[in-house]
Amino acid sequence: MPLIIEWTDIATGKAEQEWLVTPFGRLELLVQSEAIIQVDWEAAKPQPGLRQYALQRQLDQYWANPQTEVSIKLLRQGSTYRQLVWDRLCQIPMGETVSYTELAQSIASGARAVGNACRDNPYPLFIPCHRVVAKSGMGGYCGQTEGELMAIKLHLLAYEARFKA
Repeated sequence: MPLIIEWTDIATGKAEQEWLVTPFGRLELLVQSEAIIQVDWEAAKPQPGLRQYALQRQLDQYWANPQTEVSIKLLRQGSTYRQLVWDRLCQIPMGETVSYTELAQSIASGARAVGNACRDNPYPLFIPCHRVVAKSGMGGYCGQTEGELMAIKLHLLAYEARFKA
């Protein structure tokens, strides 16, 4: 996803729950001061009455054409180390994967620490931790190694592989 991230260090006011629909499930967002402060996958269909976030139109255009740029505003979170890992995740080209070990070596770290940072990613889909795999398999996604979230990881990787540059 050609993603343009505007990082903000402050988000004030009341947090609102919003949602986005993807071909793989619903993304529930917590939004504060126009900045997304948390994203979680929800594989169920959207419930009537929930507010649809304004980003939905851009995301719909992306699913139709993966070269579409998507602009989002995210609250900067996590330690300096986690921010470094998340920044590296954003540099993995769409349609490609790297192992936890390869990513760790690129930042002089350990695979387990990289895996923990991926698990703690507050912005799945937007910070593409689904592109990181184990040396001998798929690894995990959002802290799970089986179930609905792993199915979402597999669907995301298959979708992106169709459009590999």
